[in-house]
Amino acid sequence: MSQEYAWPSSLKLEIEAQRLHAKSRAAAMDDTAPALVLARWPAFFDLFACGLAGTLVFHRVFFPGLAAPVAVLAGLSAAILPFAVSPLGAIFARVVGRRHGRGVGLTGGQFILGASTTAVAFLPSHAQVGGAAVVLLIACRLAQGVSLGAAWGESPRGAGGWDLSALSAALGLVVAGGLFALLARVLSPADFADWGWRYPFVIGFVINIVGLFANLRVLGTGVSEDSARATLRRVK
Repeated sequence: MSQEYAWPSSLKLEIEAQRLHAKSRAAAMDDTAPALVLARWPAFFDLFACGLAGTLVFHRVFFPGLAAPVAVLAGLSAAILPFAVSPLGAIFARVVGRRHGRGVGLTGGQFILGASTTAVAFLPSHAQVGGAAVVLLIACRLAQGVSLGAAWGESPRGAGGWDLSALSAALGLVVAGGLFALLARVLSPADFADWGWRYPFVIGFVINIVGLFANLRVLGTGVSEDSARATLRRVK
C-alpha cells in the first residue's frame, strides 16, 4: 500500500471473508439473519429514544421558555434532525470504504454514533447553561446524523438486497419504549425529568457496540468480491 493511504484497511480481510462464504452464501445468510436484525437496531433505538425524549422531556429540559406546543415541536425537531444530514455521512463512508475497506468506515461511523448518542445523556439543561444547552443538543444530533449515514451506508444487506429493517425497527421501539416506560414507572415525575430520561442514552452506547459486532459479523457475506478486488487494486 502506498504512503498516500496509510490508514488501516480491512479490504484484504473482506476479500478473504468473501472467499470463505462463496460456496455457501445462502446458508450463511440464513445463519446471520439475527445479526442482520441487530446491525441496524442501534439506529432505530436512537430514533425512538430521541422521539420519546423529545415528546416527554426535551421541551422541559432544553426549551422551557417556549409555549408548550412549540417546545414539544422543537424537541421532536431535534429528534429527527439527524436524517437531514445523514446523506453526508453516507458519502463520507463510501469514500473511506473505497480507500480502506467497508469495515473501517463502518467501525468509525458506528463508534461516533454510539459516542454522540451517549453524549446526549450528559448534556446540561437550559437552567444550567442557558441557550448553550440547545446548541450542544443540536451538535450531538448532527454528529449522530453524519455517523448514522456512515453506519447505514456501510452496513451489509441480505442476499439479493433484502434486509430485515422492519424487525430492527420493532426491536428498537420495544427496547426504547420499554426503558422509558420502566423509568417513568419507578421514578417520580421530578426525578424522571431531571435524570431518569438520560439512562436510555447511556445504554445506547452498549447497543451500538452490539450493532457494530453484528455488522462486522455479516460484512463478509454482504460484500461483493469483485468490487472489493477493484478497490484493492486502486489503493495499492
